[in-house]
Amino acid sequence: AQGFDDMRLALLLVPLAVRAASLTGIVVDQTGAYVPHIAVELDSATSKVKVQTDDVGVYQFSNLPAGEYSLTIQVPGFITRRVKSIGLLEGEQKGLPDITIDIAPCGWLSRDIVLLPGVLFGTLSGSVDPAAKDVDVTLVCRRFSACSSTRTDSNGHFSFETLPAGVYGLNFQRPGFYPERATEYRYIVNAGWESVYRPMVLEKCPNGNCDPRPQRLVHCE
Repeated sequence: AQGFDDMRLALLLVPLAVRAASLTGIVVDQTGAYVPHIAVELDSATSKVKVQTDDVGVYQFSNLPAGEYSLTIQVPGFITRRVKSIGLLEGEQKGLPDITIDIAPCGWLSRDIVLLPGVLFGTLSGSVDPAAKDVDVTLVCRRFSACSSTRTDSNGHFSFETLPAGVYGLNFQRPGFYPERATEYRYIVNAGWESVYRPMVLEKCPNGNCDPRPQRLVHCE
């Protein structure tokens, strides 16, 4: 009996094997074509790992511990894409929906996206700089007509939810200020993703006079 008890105690002291997780997905361009041989970086709170997509745009990360990750795709000439808050359970084999990378218009830097599991619509979010409450934000849909509006919260953030996939415009209105750029019809929403755009800079009008607006030259690198 003593020998059996010793064996059982020894088994209890052996650490259970931790099952590694994996993450896979595909990168495509605006036409739906696969994007091969580009770098995809996965970042956790403690480490970073980078792989390349294969000939058909597939990336794969293996032997991952459970945790929360962010994925970054940065390609010259394209908007940097960051997929935030990717949760992996122990042993989970997770596949992400296709990620579309978009050509970067002049002056645009990045777009963050957050996975919304099981959702057929998308969300468009952003903020204003400097942060201000009650800035009027108008969503422009097809045919350049206003289709929805909201106001920024106390942190300067705004969000439009349950949007069909497509391209939208945004217009910002704050008394005494004008936006860094006029209404632009190039905010992209993908089904199942939250698209988080970088802050829109609100410039103070000289002496409070916003009309006419001075002409500025915009240089692209």
